[in-house]
Amino acid sequence: MIDLLFKLVYRAQFYLNVPAILQLLRFREIRDTYYQQLWQGAARNIGAQAQDWDFGYMRISRNSLTTVVKQGSVMLDSHLTLDIMGNKALTYALMAEKEYSTPDYQTFTMRSLKVAEALLDRQKGKEVVVKPVSGTGGGRGVTTGIKDRRALHKAARMAAQFDSNLLVEEQVEGDSFRLLYLNGKFIDAVRRDPPEITGDGKHSIRKLVALENRRRLKERPFAALSPLKVDRDCLNWLERQGMTPRSILADGRSIQLKRAVNENRAEQNHNVTEQVHPETVELGRRLASDLGVEFAGLDVLCKDISAPLTRANGWMNEINTTPGVHHHYLIANPEVGTPVAEKVLEYIFSTGRGAMMLSPVSGNDERAA
Repeated sequence: MIDLLFKLVYRAQFYLNVPAILQLLRFREIRDTYYQQLWQGAARNIGAQAQDWDFGYMRISRNSLTTVVKQGSVMLDSHLTLDIMGNKALTYALMAEKEYSTPDYQTFTMRSLKVAEALLDRQKGKEVVVKPVSGTGGGRGVTTGIKDRRALHKAARMAAQFDSNLLVEEQVEGDSFRLLYLNGKFIDAVRRDPPEITGDGKHSIRKLVALENRRRLKERPFAALSPLKVDRDCLNWLERQGMTPRSILADGRSIQLKRAVNENRAEQNHNVTEQVHPETVELGRRLASDLGVEFAGLDVLCKDISAPLTRANGWMNEINTTPGVHHHYLIANPEVGTPVAEKVLEYIFSTGRGAMMLSPVSGNDERAA
């Protein structure tokens, strides 16, 4: 009953916040536009035809095969695979079963906060992370940098808005990396740095965030597909730096806004495919293959991606079965990037995996590209 109450309160707050709803819809529109252009270009590059379909889907055809995409989703892994890997607790359990290193973690609910408090106490002053067990993506509901019970309770209340089952885990220091695998083959890696904001000596941090979101909606080419949010993770990080959303930054001064990386810009993403240590590449390949994930984005948190993963260096954190393809294009160094969308489509059409036997898209269809 308590868990349901948190969800209802959150939804009521959201639906009464008309500006937030409008902003969400506008970002959804630019994400749709971005992916439409991305898949159309990828289709052309491999000799296929792309056609907008109904309800936000896109059909891509070559010869007698057709595959369907929707934003970053493709027809490779089953819904059940997506559900299992989307459950962070189950993913950790599977990784432990395969003898992969995992953080000290515990599942809990708002009615069993003492379980989370016990893990926090075990960390002896080190920070922890709270997140929903499942049902979210893009860092929603995640709070980092938790050091005391008061912050733990606040983070739990926010995470409970997304899922009644929660997870608390020790926080590892290091950078965030996304390693991408297709049918057990390592194809790309990106370092994803946290979002930053730059002051102008006039506006508060909260206002700067609003201005940045307006910029993201207007700028072309696209540099970000998600809005920046002043959430609990942001508040924690600002507090650590002695600031609040009302603080005014000096002109030209840049600060990290939060630790969660999902709301960053292209300038904060870097292709590091050639830097990943071979042992880490092989570790990820085995994990994706052993768990039967065909298209996998493995999140790695570590201090040095060019060194083997050890308990001191970091570990694999999540297995994403709908890995955002845009993360591999919206990068600071696109000249060394990997054409991920082309690789995925070529794999589908050359193997028949994730494809249907349908007639090719008509070249006379006015919606074909």
